[in-house]
Amino acid sequence: MRSTVTVEEPLVAELVALTGARSKTAAVKRALEEQIRLAKLRRLSDLLGHVEVDEAALTSGDAADLARSTSLRGEP
Repeated sequence: MRSTVTVEEPLVAELVALTGARSKTAAVKRALEEQIRLAKLRRLSDLLGHVEVDEAALTSGDAADLARSTSLRGEP
């Protein structure tokens, strides 16, 4: 989707320089993706202390996951 956004040139120039992006579009896209990622992390961190965890399920799941990943990598 194309959008037209008005942003001050010095801000865009700094963004391009900091991200190392090859174009303004790539820099803005990267910045938007990072902002979305950070917002999702903030939402997740807000759940800390509010979610009940079944420790037994985690422990058994960890062992099963480790066995599965080991077999997928072809390790004995």
